[in-house]
Amino acid sequence: MDENNPLGLDFTTPINPLEALSGLAQNVQRNFSSGLQFINGAARQVPTFLTEVRESFTPEQQPEQTEFDQKIAISPTNVGRIENQLSNTIASGIESAGDLLGVPRSISTPVAGAVGAIATPGVGDLNLAFGAGGVALTGAVTATNPRILRTLGVKPGASMYDETGAQAKNLLRRDKRILEYRNTISIKNEEMKTLRELRGDPKNLQTFVDNASPELQKYWKTQKGDVDEIIDLLGDNKKNAQEGLSRVESNVLPFDTTKQAERIEDFRNVNYFRSNIGLAEKKLEETSRNIQGYLEQHHLFPKGMSAAFFGKMDVLIEKGLATKDDLILMAEFAAAKGRRAGDIKANLLNMQQTPHNRMHTELRSMGAELGKTDYQRLLKDVDNVDDLLDRWADLFEPGIEGDAVYNAAVAELWEPLDELLKKISRKYTGTAKLKKVPIK
Repeated sequence: MDENNPLGLDFTTPINPLEALSGLAQNVQRNFSSGLQFINGAARQVPTFLTEVRESFTPEQQPEQTEFDQKIAISPTNVGRIENQLSNTIASGIESAGDLLGVPRSISTPVAGAVGAIATPGVGDLNLAFGAGGVALTGAVTATNPRILRTLGVKPGASMYDETGAQAKNLLRRDKRILEYRNTISIKNEEMKTLRELRGDPKNLQTFVDNASPELQKYWKTQKGDVDEIIDLLGDNKKNAQEGLSRVESNVLPFDTTKQAERIEDFRNVNYFRSNIGLAEKKLEETSRNIQGYLEQHHLFPKGMSAAFFGKMDVLIEKGLATKDDLILMAEFAAAKGRRAGDIKANLLNMQQTPHNRMHTELRSMGAELGKTDYQRLLKDVDNVDDLLDRWADLFEPGIEGDAVYNAAVAELWEPLDELLKKISRKYTGTAKLKKVPIK
């Protein structure tokens, strides 16, 4: 008998609690799988009871929907709320069952999070493995690329997950936030499109606005129905969501907490992008450098570049051609090369606005800085893990052929060089576009 058994010392059972939790989790997964409707590769939760209620009405009771009615009837925002609530409910239920069976939270919580996330789009590719030794997300490194494996000392078949569960939790959080940003982008695209279509139809336009997102309704009031101004504001929302998506896609590895950083006296892997600690340190730097205005946080490893590559690995995972371990392997390789991607302190450089913007403009005009869509286009033909990892490794080759190395080096030198030129020439402002000097 187990003294830690919450059911009491006299209670014995021939079943393995972990196996029971496994069965419960698998039943939950199986039951909710039947209620998942997959649209364009993303799962949207459609509770069965809602379908039954709808079908219970006779044809006479169901008004015929117009195309416009169908467009405004279901808000993606509401779908997202349902998914989140359902995911949390499932996870909470499995944790409670684990408590009853005497399964430690260190085991039941990752299981609960993973199974609950299955009801959320974008996480359906996570499978669960249960055994006497514990719980892990199934899959292992499938890559055989020697450039990557040799650098990390990893062999095919290895697991890239840590024992603390931090990596698993981070990937679940990442998948959820990727979905949220994609939904936001989709909503903004649909809202801008519909505003243009209904511009000359005041009645239906007002009906659409009344059922639209809170942002659109707010803009409708503040801009007094000026469709062009509202479309511009929604475009800004979309741009911010696209930037957020790239950042979330790039944050594959878990952050160190401030407590962990204090303990090891190393803050390099703490989230510094627009976080309290990052903004506070940026403010101190603005004061010490006597900056007029504010400093901007620049990603040394461009987020568009890292997001395009990690996003391509996500696509391979969704197709069953890769595993989450391959994704972690990819991120760990960049870290081993001294260029970990994402919002960590080590990957951020505080720059003044003018040289920051000028640097991006010049690099893009030279073709030395490509955007996320450019890299996505270059990776379009990639259909296997090793090919993707080979191109990934190319980014870290020393010299100008390695895009990640080159872009980071330029960023680190740009502002000091800008300050030097200002001291040399009073006429230098750093705002004029560089001119190409013909070679004689």
